[in-house]
Amino acid sequence: MKKDIKKKPTITYSIEDDFYKKLEKFTQETIDNGFKLFENEFANIDSFYKNCFKDKADRSDHNFRQTAKPFYLIEAMYYQIFDNENREDFNKAERTVIILPDCLSYLGEKCKREKTDLGKICTRCVPKCQINQIMEIADKYKVDGYFSKRALVEQLTKIKDEKKTTLSVIGISCLLTLASGMRQAKEAGLVSRGVFLNFTGCEHWADKPFATETAIERIKSILEEKYGLPDSSA
Repeated sequence: MKKDIKKKPTITYSIEDDFYKKLEKFTQETIDNGFKLFENEFANIDSFYKNCFKDKADRSDHNFRQTAKPFYLIEAMYYQIFDNENREDFNKAERTVIILPDCLSYLGEKCKREKTDLGKICTRCVPKCQINQIMEIADKYKVDGYFSKRALVEQLTKIKDEKKTTLSVIGISCLLTLASGMRQAKEAGLVSRGVFLNFTGCEHWADKPFATETAIERIKSILEEKYGLPDSSA
């Protein structure tokens, strides 16, 4: 009779004695190189961060606003890793939806979006609004777009159940929240890619909110990579 040989568990990683020393060195070098590379893009973060400690005590977004510069870099890197890893599966999914931020609307609070069960949608009321321009491109690929809800996982899960097909997501958000949205998409069982806002203009970052902008050509290139050039008759 054969003896039962207890198999050793398979471990995913093993921390060696010098791991933390290597990690500290790697992290500092990455931050230093990142700050040098993105010197222009990150030029105003330190002053904004410092001024945020003068915020009124009754603000509800202290933790969000009081984010030190290294975390901007880490969130950007997290996004890029997600985008790289998701790219192949994103392109394999049959359908795509775009999740749109409120702050991209040209009219702001006067935006004439319409409510649907899956989220509010653009009514194409202002030609120069970037939401409108994004949806004009999306229409050519039969891609739907919805304004983001606070309960994003719930919204994405509902969209996935409604579409009844393999689904991918393009998220548009600021540098500190895009990777978080991609993590929430994963929680909802969806593969995602994303595009950053070019700058921030919502109430978290500006005393008087204003419309933000994004790289529309990047959204277009993501769709072209997945679907090819759109039908000119669409």
